[in-house]
Amino acid sequence: MTGVPTEEGLNVVDVDDEVDSDDRDRPATEWSGGGPDDLESLRDEFVEGFNARDLDALLALAHPEIDCPDRAGDGAALFADELQSIWERSPGAILTRAFLDETPCAVAWLPDEDGCWSRAAMVCLDAEDGVLTLFELPDDADALDRAEAEDPTGEDVEEGSDWAEWDSGAETVAKPRHRDRP
Repeated sequence: MTGVPTEEGLNVVDVDDEVDSDDRDRPATEWSGGGPDDLESLRDEFVEGFNARDLDALLALAHPEIDCPDRAGDGAALFADELQSIWERSPGAILTRAFLDETPCAVAWLPDEDGCWSRAAMVCLDAEDGVLTLFELPDDADALDRAEAEDPTGEDVEEGSDWAEWDSGAETVAKPRHRDRP
């Protein structure tokens, strides 16, 4: 099998080339994030990519046939459409890392006009062989309340989150960023 070196030590292999018997004994290259089934690391990268609105980074984490049950289908194109529609519907939405019953997940937060954050949705992910195979936003208020999530209070969140400043151009005095849901 012949490979063409690319950046970061990756090789592009022509699948039509003859397979050397030595190649069969070599272990498959694992995902660089820490292993083929490291859902927590994938979740962390997903949260970072989502908050950066980096669709290419998120697509790189997803299996080509990722299951998107909220959209009644699967596939990377449907996954990309779902993410873009979320960003269009809720431009201020951010994700934070969370655990639900010790399973890595994420919580979506929305700011209100006073700059207070409210939990808006649970984001469930699943992975296999180092890529995301499931992206779901279950409608489960109990799970959303039970999830142990980071609060959206970091400096990354502060920048651009003052909606009043966007509207009027004048900075407002920040109120507490977290409050209980009604």
